[in-house]
Amino acid sequence: MLDFFEMGRVIEELAKAYPAQCATTWFKITKNHKPSEEEYRRKVVEYMKIFEYLLATYPQGPDTNKLKEFVKKCLAKEIEKVLKGDNKDVEKRHKHYVINSPSLVPLDDSIKELAEQRYPEKSIDTTFKISIKKRQKNKDNFLMVKEKREVYRENQNEKDIIIISNRRRKKRSMIATD
Repeated sequence: MLDFFEMGRVIEELAKAYPAQCATTWFKITKNHKPSEEEYRRKVVEYMKIFEYLLATYPQGPDTNKLKEFVKKCLAKEIEKVLKGDNKDVEKRHKHYVINSPSLVPLDDSIKELAEQRYPEKSIDTTFKISIKKRQKNKDNFLMVKEKREVYRENQNEKDIIIISNRRRKKRSMIATD
């Protein structure tokens, strides 16, 4: 006799694997953010029944007929659990969806409320500082670093440019040893 242990495990975990997520997505698309437990369970069962169509892909034979009977029995048990509310995963998914669903206030109103909120004005004395460093070599092969800082003040509409003194660094020469 063939062992259908794997298929039994798949059916036990079936509601958790994809039908509950499919049902949640279906309710989101139909904009039903607060389905009753029974509505949700029926939709999950609807997606669970689709699993039977998978069996049509198996080759015909006596073992396939046994597999189909086994799957139908196991699936009927799991569907019964879901309809009674005994499948913890489906119940948890429903509760999570209903609690985390958006409220029934139209989306346009909530966007208007956000747009009408007052945000603090920017301070007039805001100062922006930009620091720019340039590196270049001079004629004596010294590395020159020039740093230029620009300070912008909004209230005066002007910028102060400060040039920091040039710093010289002598480039280290490589000494070749034979």
